[in-house]
Amino acid sequence: MKLALMLLGGLIMATVAQAGVGRVWAVNDGEKVDRDDLKNVNRDKNSAWDGTTVRIFGAQNEVIAFQVIVESDDKGIEGLSVSLPEVTGPNGRKISYAPPRQDPTDFAGRQIQLFSAHYLNVKEVTTCGWIFDRKSPAAPANPTGWKPVILVPENAAAGKGGFPLSVAANNTQAFWIEIYTPRDLPAGTYKGTVSVKAGTQTTNLPVELEVFPFALPDQNSMKAMIYFETSQLDLYHGAALEDRYQRFGHRQRVELVHAYNQASVTRNIGWFNGKAFTKENGYEGPGEGVGNVIVPATFYGPGSQFDDEASAHKASDAWMEFLNKTVPGAMTFLYLPDEPSKQVYPRILKIGENIHKNPGPGSKLPLFVTHECNDALAPAIDMWCSPTEAYKADRATKEMQAGKQVSVYNGHRPHAGSFDYSVPATDPRATMWGCFKFGIPLYFYWHADHWEHNGQKPTDREQNIWANSITFDNRKQAGKPGGGFANGDGVVLYPGQEKVHPEEDRGIVGPCGSYQLANLRRGLQDHLYLTMARELGLKDVVEQTTGAVAGKMFSEAEKTVGFAQTGNEFEAARLKLAQAIVAAKK
Repeated sequence: MKLALMLLGGLIMATVAQAGVGRVWAVNDGEKVDRDDLKNVNRDKNSAWDGTTVRIFGAQNEVIAFQVIVESDDKGIEGLSVSLPEVTGPNGRKISYAPPRQDPTDFAGRQIQLFSAHYLNVKEVTTCGWIFDRKSPAAPANPTGWKPVILVPENAAAGKGGFPLSVAANNTQAFWIEIYTPRDLPAGTYKGTVSVKAGTQTTNLPVELEVFPFALPDQNSMKAMIYFETSQLDLYHGAALEDRYQRFGHRQRVELVHAYNQASVTRNIGWFNGKAFTKENGYEGPGEGVGNVIVPATFYGPGSQFDDEASAHKASDAWMEFLNKTVPGAMTFLYLPDEPSKQVYPRILKIGENIHKNPGPGSKLPLFVTHECNDALAPAIDMWCSPTEAYKADRATKEMQAGKQVSVYNGHRPHAGSFDYSVPATDPRATMWGCFKFGIPLYFYWHADHWEHNGQKPTDREQNIWANSITFDNRKQAGKPGGGFANGDGVVLYPGQEKVHPEEDRGIVGPCGSYQLANLRRGLQDHLYLTMARELGLKDVVEQTTGAVAGKMFSEAEKTVGFAQTGNEFEAARLKLAQAIVAAKK
């Protein structure tokens, strides 16, 4: 490969002539560039790329990400990798790279992290109407093709996403680069160089990171919980690695949740008092030393012990007494029958009566239901969790005035963003903006690791989620609620080891992340920007930015998507918030 470097307007422009590299460019973390997309609208310019230099920004205590896109020509590429050794700022202060360890969640001292994108071929458009109606204007514009989905650490097995990579002719390969900005990092401009190596040749992209003089809080301004099934780790990893998954979730500012009991809370107390998330235990990043706060008593159903008044009193008293001593201030709840039909209402009302009439501390155990707010269930419910398409702002206000919580779960376009592989990368991010706009304190996504399909799929339940895009399959119930199939539903984390499908083993002893989860994290960080701006009295800026990117969501939604769908739009809003916060703090 022949490499020519030309000085242009004080900037270094790299041009590549041979060895299979057609073009190298960068883009923000809110875009998906399909594997065969050699004419992407962002390749000349976008919020993170001016054509010659990567330009990104953020606060202290934030995870900031961008992508480097390498296009191959008709020769293809062998031996492709990227590196970013450091970025250097005021007084020589550096944000430095350190190579990954066997445990991918050992984040201590690893402020720069590198990943390759793994692509999945979406062959058929999702048919589950509770994600989107594929015949409606809210359906994604480009629903099929090879989509970037999984973020594979650079030290994965050869040929499985580990560096260096091979790229077939006339394809793209995305590299994902994350930079964590420590809390004590001086504000200013940090400069470095991303080196893209193809064989023996190198293309250099200048990087400029602007760090603003304020830090994002360690505690989230809203909560996000994702159900997590530990038995999946035993099956696919062949090992109990929940501590690593919890650490990874914490880095993404989400809580991986399931039902707890006194023994499991005591055994894993470090997750709740924050000791598991310290440098001594391999953690560095947002929420350092801060514990998880969501400790459900049950999940996906209440069990039978609350159907009887005496046993309900005993069980709820014991649980609340234990939590008040062990994890004071925790958010807990009794998860009622999931998405209950009217036939289940009498049982729910009875359980509510059993709990609420308890003269002891158990009366404070909240009852949680995945259902839109309604009068029939209202006497029993303390925590409503509505489908995004059924959220009604007026009714939510009424419930909150009565002392109840109203949250949302999953995501139906056009009311909120989806996690489907075919939607824009920013969909989960948009939902967090909508939650801010409507004052929704909790977001719930139904599954993080739906690798082994639940009983709705009677055969072939041990899914190959590294090769097959369909992760929810209930076609036997086509035409009925919950019927059909979906691409990527219920999967935001991926097993770095694969004992079920050994040909897919990446050799990573822990989780691999995803575009979906990274953009959910980005939305939670955006929520902190919005909250800080509101607390500083910046009402106009908050209204302008939410109006720009979350114009019509939830109960305001119309037939078409009324929220932003590109990373450029979201980054413009975030920059406006950051600049306003800095000005207000002077």
